[in-house]
Amino acid sequence: MAEKWWYKQLRMIQYNLQMKDTPRMDPERIASETENMGANAVVINVADSVVWYSTKIHSQKINPYLPKDRDLLKELIDAFHAHGIKVFGRGAFMGFEEETYYQNPGWVKRRPDGSPVMLGNERPGEWYRLYSPCPNSEFAFESGYDVAAEAFLNYDLDGAFWLTGSVSGGSCWCDRCKALYRTQFGMEMPDRQELIDPAWDKQLKRRRQMQARDRIMRIKPDMPYLHYYWPFELDLDVGFKIPPDNIDEIAEQCNTLCTEAQDVLSMGSKRLPYWNTPSLRMKMGRTIENYPPPVGIIHACPGMDWRHTCMPEPEFLYWAAQIPANGGSYWTTFTGFGDTILDKRMMKTVKKLNGMIRCIEDDVDGAVSDTQVLLLSDGGIYVQGWAEALMCAHIDFDMLAEYQVSPERLNRYPLVIVPKGFHYRTEYAAAFHDYVRSGGRLIMEGTDDWELEPVKELLGVHGIMVASEEQEAAYMRIEQEAVLFRERVGECPLLPLRGRMAFCQQREDAQVLLTWVPSFSRAATAGFPPERASLPKEHTDIPGCIVSRFGKGRVMFLPYEPSRMIMEYGLKDMYTIAAAFADFMLEEKKYEIHAPMRVITTAFRKDGENLIHLINGIGQRPLVETIPVSGIEIIIKLAGRKPKKVEAAISGQRLQWSVRQDMLRITLPQLEVWDAVRVLYE
Repeated sequence: MAEKWWYKQLRMIQYNLQMKDTPRMDPERIASETENMGANAVVINVADSVVWYSTKIHSQKINPYLPKDRDLLKELIDAFHAHGIKVFGRGAFMGFEEETYYQNPGWVKRRPDGSPVMLGNERPGEWYRLYSPCPNSEFAFESGYDVAAEAFLNYDLDGAFWLTGSVSGGSCWCDRCKALYRTQFGMEMPDRQELIDPAWDKQLKRRRQMQARDRIMRIKPDMPYLHYYWPFELDLDVGFKIPPDNIDEIAEQCNTLCTEAQDVLSMGSKRLPYWNTPSLRMKMGRTIENYPPPVGIIHACPGMDWRHTCMPEPEFLYWAAQIPANGGSYWTTFTGFGDTILDKRMMKTVKKLNGMIRCIEDDVDGAVSDTQVLLLSDGGIYVQGWAEALMCAHIDFDMLAEYQVSPERLNRYPLVIVPKGFHYRTEYAAAFHDYVRSGGRLIMEGTDDWELEPVKELLGVHGIMVASEEQEAAYMRIEQEAVLFRERVGECPLLPLRGRMAFCQQREDAQVLLTWVPSFSRAATAGFPPERASLPKEHTDIPGCIVSRFGKGRVMFLPYEPSRMIMEYGLKDMYTIAAAFADFMLEEKKYEIHAPMRVITTAFRKDGENLIHLINGIGQRPLVETIPVSGIEIIIKLAGRKPKKVEAAISGQRLQWSVRQDMLRITLPQLEVWDAVRVLYE
């Protein structure tokens, strides 16, 4: 059976069409410009605050600027199809206009005091006020689904991106919602968002999404139906945080995952999104097996409040290239279309990026990641610290959410890293025991005895572990037998220590590679008097890194918080020791890459081929210029394979390569923004 088209690389552009620009829309010109930018799929408005065709659904407002004598939506779809471009219809039932409110005031979302939640009141101009719909109202269900059914029955759309609700204002406290909450939970609905049972909003969103999906897919079952996933805790600065999604559950509500990995520069230089955000979002999206590539959405602007201008090209290319380099499909957005986009520079940048993606499309089709490390995620800060350390050491990894753990998936990797905060349910603990017993290797981080109790047998400790206070002005000492650690760090036996640790005692058969050096001061008084800064104890027997055997495998237990220290302090030694932990446990690596820390690398394989991506993030963010990196060395363990061709798939530059002792050594002369080294084998 032929592979479905959306299982291949998509190069998507979304035009957020502006109502007042409607008279200027030339479908053929828009489609031609889209093709020129290298897109093979487009997302366009079908129904949002207005409907973009002559709907028969009375509760929906038609775009008043639509031409009366022709069907503009049909013309746009036909023009895109004529240029070989697939069309996704976007629907977003996040607000309705004042006219609808006056006829149906019971449809509106309400605050605890009963006042309606309104959207966009601050926007100048002659706009009607928008009201946020109650998630249990007829507007949120029947009315919105009727429009969806109407659109997909009447128009030749190739895919659906249908948003069924809004987080604006949090929950709804109308009498309908309060009665339903009382029935479901047996208690009155709390007035404060943070006290509401998380299952309430989660179940509402799931019910709306499943009903929308079923209504649309009954009409056109063989097409992509996109749905958002958020793999980490999400703070939208609306007064509360959204917990990480269960990606398995989200995948049941769609057939293609998408996520926003936005680079919101307008938040200011002190609040920039973390540098590897797109990479981690794609890695988590790939945890759903036998699914199309996850789609990563990158806005072309530096923030919605500056949506009429574009990001600096070096920053955008570095950020957006992480999507395809991590196995995802790329999607960018514009406010308006070619004739109305005021900042034309990004149109050229998007064309450049899509040209790069085309160079590796055949290589990534059907490819799988070629990693030795699995990093487990609970969506919190500790997993992000480990991801930071591994990426800076050019150790590629796959990810799994904690609810996705199974013996079969663990056994694919020689090394599994379990950050602090992981929830060790009985079935997970059993899976870890079986994994190590059969020869697997674990790195486990944690400081709380109760949290680690289900896996304590694996940790190489005995007795109760006692959690410490927050450490200040303390250290870890690298023991003499930790030869690899000493070689990596250099002529210093001490590593800075902060955060909590577990005071514990190792088993007799365990090896201790780091030990605790207690504080010489509080941080506030560490500078004075300087003549009283002697360490009270230069060496203790309190372990900070324990390695032990269990069955055929090994476990490294870290009873402190190295991942948190990386996120909070980011000293070079903290990165160095974390990478050394992984190398010590791996023993033998498939790939060695010698490049600066902020060069992102990933590795993929398919029959007879390897593809190694390299993305240049060197410089202070936001990047305003690309600083080329010279002389990157890649070493690949061949395991008997014979390379016949080695090439730079994107740049086309000539590569130096040689084979010695079953190792392929490649030198990439220069890395600009993004390149991919393609290795073909006999």
